[in-house]
Amino acid sequence: MVSFIYQYFDNIGFLVLAAVGLIVIFGMMGVINMAHGELMMIGAYITANLFHAGVPAPIAILFAGLGAGIAGILMERLIIRHFYNQLLSSLVVTWGISLIISQGFLLAFGPTTLNVPTPFGSFAVGEDTYGIYRMVLFGVAVALVLLVWVVFRYTRFGVLARATMENPGMADALGVSTTVVYTATFGLGSFLGGVAGGMFALTATISPFFGGNYTPLAFITIVVGGAANPVTGLITSVLALAGVQTIVNNVFNVYIGYVAIFATAIVILLLLPRGISDYLERRKLRALRRPA
Repeated sequence: MVSFIYQYFDNIGFLVLAAVGLIVIFGMMGVINMAHGELMMIGAYITANLFHAGVPAPIAILFAGLGAGIAGILMERLIIRHFYNQLLSSLVVTWGISLIISQGFLLAFGPTTLNVPTPFGSFAVGEDTYGIYRMVLFGVAVALVLLVWVVFRYTRFGVLARATMENPGMADALGVSTTVVYTATFGLGSFLGGVAGGMFALTATISPFFGGNYTPLAFITIVVGGAANPVTGLITSVLALAGVQTIVNNVFNVYIGYVAIFATAIVILLLLPRGISDYLERRKLRALRRPA
């Protein structure tokens, strides 16, 4: 039972960290950023290089988020802003950006890999040992979800962002600088991706193709969650997909577990084409309209 719970929390942490930045951008802007994994890769490289230069890992990860955030803002200002409300076009464009970034890093740094040691060691329960850092990943994932929720629920920026998401034309007419909101939102999503990449840098080998390990799962997670309520969609999607993955991993193996995630996503999207959060929002509206 301890092993099962540990794996479930581990899988939740992995999916949340991989997808939290992407769900912010998709939920608020309707853009599926296929270069999200490359922003994570930028964060991983920054973390590794700063760590080996003597910077403590937490500070290196913070700088990783800032570096990825700046890269994301430049991407949004120079290219992506021209493709809002064009879902397919934005997907193709960001996929092209991802190829340019990964190949650029390959030319700049070569195929050499980097590694950062995993901290904290492990603990034992009976004959089994478990890495403490995996639970740190889970804790950071929960903290980032709470941060996103607080920002969009209780801050002025969150109010402006939600207004822009609901009706950008009306928000603009009321004096909201939707351009600034879009840029800041994309920068926030990129920052979260950089932090995730920095966290994963302590568990995985870093190379120019680092992001390819995370983009597909992040993409599936946000599509299953839907954009009607980004935070609710992320949480429900992760809980469902991580549960399936954990069960299948224990019954079969890790590779079949990944296949099970994609199969589960297909089934959910056949039943709920707009994602879980859209279904939950519609149920909430029906309950509010129901006579007392």
